[in-house]
Amino acid sequence: MNIGAVVAVAGWELRLAVRGRLVMGTAITFTIVCVAATLLGLRSLSDLGLAGVGPGTAALINLAILFPPLMGLMLGANSLSSSRERGLLPLMLAQPISRLDLITGVVLGLVGAVWLTIGFGFGASALLLASVAGTADVGGLLAIVGSALGVGVVAVAVGVAISALAGSRLQALGLSMGLWFLFAFAIDLVLAGVGAAVHLGPFGLFVGVLLNPLEAGRVLMVLGSGGDALTLGPFGAYLNDTVGTVGAALAVCASLATWTGLSFLVAGAGLKRREP
Repeated sequence: MNIGAVVAVAGWELRLAVRGRLVMGTAITFTIVCVAATLLGLRSLSDLGLAGVGPGTAALINLAILFPPLMGLMLGANSLSSSRERGLLPLMLAQPISRLDLITGVVLGLVGAVWLTIGFGFGASALLLASVAGTADVGGLLAIVGSALGVGVVAVAVGVAISALAGSRLQALGLSMGLWFLFAFAIDLVLAGVGAAVHLGPFGLFVGVLLNPLEAGRVLMVLGSGGDALTLGPFGAYLNDTVGTVGAALAVCASLATWTGLSFLVAGAGLKRREP
């Protein structure tokens, strides 16, 4: 791997993304929503006379699973397809750089843009939570942030794979938004409606979680925020009895890593087919 070429491509993609309206708009929106959710959580704590950061972190988990993955998918989908339409992609591949180096650089640059967005949103929330957070809460907050960063990597990688395969930029963006809706809402609705009818059971639900990177990230955030598997209800009780909290977290991390690796393979195959 040519590290210099990867760094050059990553820096170019990061600068291009940060100058775009999507990143700035998403970063501002995500920060505002995170601050609003945190303030509502703190108000609930004050009204109930409780301490800790529970309600605030619960809201942050849901936000982190919706906003950054959508941004990562759209940025990734726009990357190679946009360069192809502008005639830049053939020129880039004509340089002494391999397809793997190009894909790695694109993914790293766009991941940096997504991480900046997550940093703005969670950084603002952390400042608000600092007044009520205890020492025991720090590890949970860091685990939520780390899980969100990991889901962002998966989203960008999947988006780049879509971009490599799609015939046009518009098609890539449409597929990325459809896939985000599928991961964020449709799969959960299907599992909730069909699971009981076909007696899917806890194991089937666990497999469904591993096949959905957004839901896998949500489970990882819940487990990392300080709760054990029992926090997830009957499904969590199954995990606690079979693989335990640590085993469930490792399985979810392996699922996210597999999604990322497969996305790189698909992106490479897509580039080879369209840009021989």
